Amino acid sequence: MTETAVSSGHSAGAALKHWPTTVCVVCVAGIAAVQLVAPPWARDVLSGLLVVLVVLTALSQRRALHATLASLGAAHREQLDSESRYRALFDACSDPIFVYAIGDDGRPGPLVEANEAACVSLGYPRAQLLAMTADDIGALEVRRDHDQRLRTLQVTDSVVYETVLVTATGHRLPVELSARMVELRGRKLCLAIARNVAVRQKREGELRGMSHQDELTGLLNRRGFFAMVEQTRNRARFEDARILLLYADVDGLKKVNDDLGHTAGDTLITSAAEALRIAFRDEDLLARLGGDEFVALAVLGGRQDERLVREAILARLQAAVAAKRVELGERYDFSLSFGHLVTDRDELKGIDELLARSDERMYEAKRTRQLHREHTPARA
Repeated sequence: MTETAVSSGHSAGAALKHWPTTVCVVCVAGIAAVQLVAPPWARDVLSGLLVVLVVLTALSQRRALHATLASLGAAHREQLDSESRYRALFDACSDPIFVYAIGDDGRPGPLVEANEAACVSLGYPRAQLLAMTADDIGALEVRRDHDQRLRTLQVTDSVVYETVLVTATGHRLPVELSARMVELRGRKLCLAIARNVAVRQKREGELRGMSHQDELTGLLNRRGFFAMVEQTRNRARFEDARILLLYADVDGLKKVNDDLGHTAGDTLITSAAEALRIAFRDEDLLARLGGDEFVALAVLGGRQDERLVREAILARLQAAVAAKRVELGERYDFSLSFGHLVTDRDELKGIDELLARSDERMYEAKRTRQLHREHTPARA
């Protein structure tokens, strides 16, 4: 219901409310005047005028009633149209969307909404799905991680992570879950959008045993990356699109290895890999070149969409790094430095030169951030 419709309904309702009082006051005053001061010949005239006034008042009240009903009807139709548009957009999304309550203890509660894709993916009718809780659709082994993610969500308002859902037939569905905290009428809710990552995991599985996969992160290793560059060139040629090349490294890895041990350092490396997976798409090329160095190649689509796709990837990467920083805590002080450039399929033939250029941009970004930290006063 829009503000205009509500305002119209209130105005008409106010008019309908005040007319009867006004009419009664006028009638009483008129009768009193007739009885006290009017001569006999004027009583009939005044009585006639009062009758006319009462009739006009009744007609006005009737018009006000019709206006109020029309206004309320229009507002109701507009509300129904708005809800229909929302439902159509909600169900048109190809990714499963779940909305569930968050209890006072911070744990996931009952599902309060789900779109058509969610029902199809999990194999439940909507009514049955909405009778379940968020824990009911998650695999048993990930529920503890789910609670940890919710605690992170309380701090950051949004978080992206990988988990496993279970369908009505018991089938396991690996997904990347993008969750956001919302509040509706004083009630805390979580809006979660799931993206199926089974295809990506299948591709990673195929790479195992081919000496193209990094054992720690599951990404491509240096050999696998250079073996797949030509495939990216072919995709760019087919789509007539340019390519985003991003070079990144983990800040402070050596210090973490020295102070906390190599197991803690491995945690930073795997966190960087997960942030890159969240930021990029399944069809994009992700690799760990060695140590703390990572590289990504993404075909940006049509020229009209190039800037939007690039900005969306970079925004997701920054958000994923920020969420990981909160999740890991101050002990790790997790952050990534990265440099990027946009190139075309012909320039991609000189991949070594492009890597060197993006590496320089990455170190320039690292130096700029370090200078900013040195000149920024520490918080008390």
